[in-house]
Amino acid sequence: MSYNMVSKYQIKSNLSEAQVESDVASFFGWISKSAPFRLHDVNEQLTGADKKFYDRGFAFLMQFKKSEGLYSASQVPVSTRKNRSKLEDIREFRHYHGLSDDPTLYFPLRKKALKANDLQHNVLLEYANQRCSQAFYVAPLALDKQSYYDSLFDSVNRYHHFPFRYKRYRLHRNDWVSTIGFVPFLKDHISIIPHERVTTHDHYYSFSGTGSDIGWHSPKIISKSPMRLADLLSSEIQSCISDDKFLDVSELPKELEIKPYKYNMDTDEPLAALRAWGEEMYNSHGIKVFILLSNSSILEEYRMEFA
Repeated sequence: MSYNMVSKYQIKSNLSEAQVESDVASFFGWISKSAPFRLHDVNEQLTGADKKFYDRGFAFLMQFKKSEGLYSASQVPVSTRKNRSKLEDIREFRHYHGLSDDPTLYFPLRKKALKANDLQHNVLLEYANQRCSQAFYVAPLALDKQSYYDSLFDSVNRYHHFPFRYKRYRLHRNDWVSTIGFVPFLKDHISIIPHERVTTHDHYYSFSGTGSDIGWHSPKIISKSPMRLADLLSSEIQSCISDDKFLDVSELPKELEIKPYKYNMDTDEPLAALRAWGEEMYNSHGIKVFILLSNSSILEEYRMEFA
């Protein structure tokens, strides 16, 4: 496989952030069809029947990134110039600490948007590891669009009706939470939860092609274990069920401390409030909001069956 080289140590991706965002969002919608649990893009309308059926929720905030690549220091020696690129610092750091770098994948933080009050990274951080929300970056573990789409099509063909499979009266654990951790398309994305506030966008996350050995520059090792989208979703969804992190949908806007942009908290329905908030998050910060929706009776059935 050949890539378009930007410099002697860089490997350029032929994917785009918009493409990654669109494909992952579409995949969430596809696997949620006719399901008791649904990853709902807040920019989409729910039918009247859906609104009555889904009465519990949990928020996922995702910033989609495209990955770029760097050759290892053993393949292309690191420059010793004083004014070298920070990308050279990443290569040197990973080589020194023995982190997987054949190749290294990375993405930079986003610059502060004109309409935004804070850096996108800090906004994500506010919603990370909260009572009813989780926030993280999502980036592909591929640099080439052909291999990326091969993974997508393979997942669609192999996991028809999975991982959110619904039978009329029973929710089968192995057909749902367990299976989501093995979907190739979801395994082929890294997920990184922001860990500290920043005062500038001039930072990078780096990682291996297997979604492990995650570094933060300047510099720190975040994790040597895999942090893939499949792993995070499986863990978070299981936690939502077992730890009862799902909230009544009517309580979500207040719990998330959503400021009233274009709606009235006292008169507008909760999903309308969440939708307006999601649109504002996307327009101001480029952050995509999904709500994991469920039904209280199904949750109770699940807990009784697997208690």
